[in-house]
Amino acid sequence: MTDKKTIVFEGYSRRLDIFVADTLETLSRSLVQKLIKDGHVTVNGKKVKPSWPLTEGETVVIELPQATSNIQLKDLMLFDGKDFFALIKPAGMLVHPQSPIWEEHLEAAFSAEETLASIILANPPKGYDVSTPRAGLVHRLDRETSGVMIVAKTPEFQAEMVSLFANREVHKTYHAIACGEVPDDEGTIDVPIGRVAGGKIKASDVGREAVTDYKVLERKNGFTYIELYPKTGRTNQLRVHLNWLGYPVLGDWLYKGATADRLMLHARRIEFKHPITGKKLKFEAPVPQDFLDAWERVTKGK
Repeated sequence: MTDKKTIVFEGYSRRLDIFVADTLETLSRSLVQKLIKDGHVTVNGKKVKPSWPLTEGETVVIELPQATSNIQLKDLMLFDGKDFFALIKPAGMLVHPQSPIWEEHLEAAFSAEETLASIILANPPKGYDVSTPRAGLVHRLDRETSGVMIVAKTPEFQAEMVSLFANREVHKTYHAIACGEVPDDEGTIDVPIGRVAGGKIKASDVGREAVTDYKVLERKNGFTYIELYPKTGRTNQLRVHLNWLGYPVLGDWLYKGATADRLMLHARRIEFKHPITGKKLKFEAPVPQDFLDAWERVTKGK
């Protein structure tokens, strides 16, 4: 569903993006340019560039994306409380739009692919304050990773949770299928990681501190079902650390894991003390069926 505006341009020649930004004063020029590039603004029925020089008599149609989603938030919900909720992010879904424009203009969250943020904004739960920055997100998962996430309902609780993450008071457990049989039953990977030439995140002596504990749950047919406990929260940390160890995650094309239908990395559990009540909380996301099916296939050599 969209809010459509049709305007016949009058006057002297003007750039399309400037005209639309002046017409819709609540939208920034950068958001207007994104809407034009995404085809939500047309001139005489055609997609054009933001710099298109409008001339008198041309018809401009502006379609503002509305808060809709194909997935209902309730279908992802694990827990719905007063201050926050816990949900399961599906594999293959971005947590939020790639362009930061959406943080100031929520309409932009609906102008691209469906994300966890757009689902939350389209289906806000009871007690949710829409003014909460970044849709209440307090942490993130890679697009390819599935699993449990915590979302704040208010700016105040969001700030408290961000502080818990920063002080390493949130304990996370992941499950992964690693390529190769990890020899040690348990261990710690204490290897800095950072961006290198080309932008790729890798193990690097000049990177930031990154620590991951692990425990092997099962080894079979050249693969390992492994449990991971990140002590720090670096981008791609678990993927980089397993690759550094020599056992990349199955389905991890970026870090040379064997081919699979998806990245076999799942945020299984999250534990923390409620920052206000002090109550110990734990939320678990069941291991997805496609993950279990992948383990069965590789261990049976199918």
